[in-house]
Parts: sequence; structure tokens; C-alpha cells
Amino acid sequence: MSNDQKKILITGISGFIGQALFDKFLKEYSVIGIDNNMKQTVQSFPLNLSDITDYEKISKFVNIHKPDIVIHCAGIAHQKIGVIDSYEYFRVNSHATESLAKVVNKANHDVYFIFLSSISVYGEDNIQNSLSEDGQCNPSSDYGSSKLDAEKRLIALYNSGELKKLDIFRLAPVYDSEWSLNLDRRVFATKKLAYLKFGTGEQEMSAVSRQNLVDFIEYRLDQEKGNSTDSCFINILNVCDEKPYRFKEIIRVFKKSSYHPDRFVFTIPLFFVWMVTRMAGLILRSKRQWLHSCYNKLAYSLVFSNKKMLDTGFEPHNNLNAVFLKNE
Repeated sequence: MSNDQKKILITGISGFIGQALFDKFLKEYSVIGIDNNMKQTVQSFPLNLSDITDYEKISKFVNIHKPDIVIHCAGIAHQKIGVIDSYEYFRVNSHATESLAKVVNKANHDVYFIFLSSISVYGEDNIQNSLSEDGQCNPSSDYGSSKLDAEKRLIALYNSGELKKLDIFRLAPVYDSEWSLNLDRRVFATKKLAYLKFGTGEQEMSAVSRQNLVDFIEYRLDQEKGNSTDSCFINILNVCDEKPYRFKEIIRVFKKSSYHPDRFVFTIPLFFVWMVTRMAGLILRSKRQWLHSCYNKLAYSLVFSNKKMLDTGFEPHNNLNAVFLKNE
């Protein structure tokens, strides 16, 4: 490993996104990682097996290695209702993100901090149009609220001069052939016993393949190489595949793919979904907004503008067909 290689810290390095980033950057960068549960065996490298909220251990690790770049993937993903409480979402996804940013800035004032946020920060109340980064944020879940709060804390650090280089990427639902839960939820019945087409199936959703996400991060790192150490910037970018996907299209691709079963397709009237979510909202009043948002996700298109991402010059080469039908 060359001494002049930049040092890149990946949090959540054994996760779905973190592992792919590790594989991508291992040769070009000096990679270090933070994760509280190494699920896979990887080549030996500096690793801190700590929870991202363990300030003392994280601080000690960062001060030893002084990373040039941080890609912050670690956090609590969107869980089923009632599994994680609001406090825990904010403790891990928001407060720990702010603490990490402060620690790495003290270790290296020129650190380039990349935060993987989520399009969940927008919520589902105003989804008839393609939402841009300037659109109103009104998250309907504790997960989305915690991500938005983390963004605000990072922006405050940038405005105060504590962070000089900050990218916030609002990720559309991420998928790959080996893991597609974010798409499965829109088209599968329980245990994948059948495909469910809600209404006409013409509804569209933005998504991003894991490879496109990794390629875009690599593209941004390459762009940053040409900047001086004194440069300052902040970017908030929606990260999506080039075009959104219709629910009908997802079902068609899945049925043809060797990665998913070929099942019958049942059409579910949207009025039925509306009734179920409204009745559940009457019973679980504290989760009414989230339950109503579930209907919105199935009944309406949820499309986000990727114009700012494309304006950087990046060209996403992967899509639903390329990922799931590559061997067909």
C-alpha cells in the first residue's frame, strides 16, 4: 500500500453499501473501517469494531488514522413499525453523525465528508411532481426525520467552518440482484407468494442500483482530486438511476429474472389499500401519518429529480434490466 494513498474511512463497512465501497476502493485508497458487526470475512485492514455511537472508541480510532475522506454509511435503516423507537433513530442516525463529523474534522481539518442520507426526508405529502433538492421536506417516519436532522446538523457544521467539504446524498431506494427489499415491498405479497399490482401498476418510483451509487461516489472522489486543499463546498444531491420505474415494469423484470420467482399477478384495488391504511390509522393513532404514507407510496408515483446529479457529468450505466436480466 503506497504511503501517498489517501486514507478513506467507511462506516458500516460490512453492510450492503459499505462492503461494495470497500471492494471498489481497496486498491486505490488506504481503507479503514468502522462497523459493530463484521458479517463477512474481508482482507486484513484497520478496523474498529465499535458501535457508531461509542464516542470514545471512535475518537481514538479516528485520531490514530486521520482519514482524508469519510463515507458515512452506518446507521439504522428503515425498520418495521414499532421495532425501533424515535429516540434510537435520532441517537444513531443524527447525533452520532454529528459527533463523527466533529471528531474527523479535529483530526483533519481538510477532511471530505460524504453522508448517505435518504429521499425519505421529503415525505409523501407532495409527491405528484418530481421532487428536487429545493423541495419541501416533511418526513413521515422517524427514520426520515432522523436523516433530515442529521443533514441539518452537518450543514450547521459547514456554516460554522467546522466542515469544509461536505456532500449529502439523498439516496432513492437502493437495490441489487442479491438484495432488492426496497423494490420487493412494492410488488410482492407476504413471503413472495404472489406479485401484487396496485391499481393500474402505472405508478412510478425512483430507485438507484448499488453499482450506480458506488460509481457516483467514485466519480465525486475523482472530481475532488483536482481541487486544492483549501477548497470549500457543500452539495445536496438526489441520487437515482437515470429514469424511474413503473411498478408494472418491476414485476415484468422480476418475473423474467432468475433472481426472483415466477408467480401469479393479483391486482389489488387502491380503494382497498386506502381502507386498510385508514382503519389501521384509527387504531394506531401515533403511527397514523406513517400508515397513511404507506398508501401514498403504493397509490402515487414517487419520483425524484436527479438533474443536479446528472449536471455533475456523471452517467449512470446500470438500470433494472441490466441488474436483474444480465444473465438472461
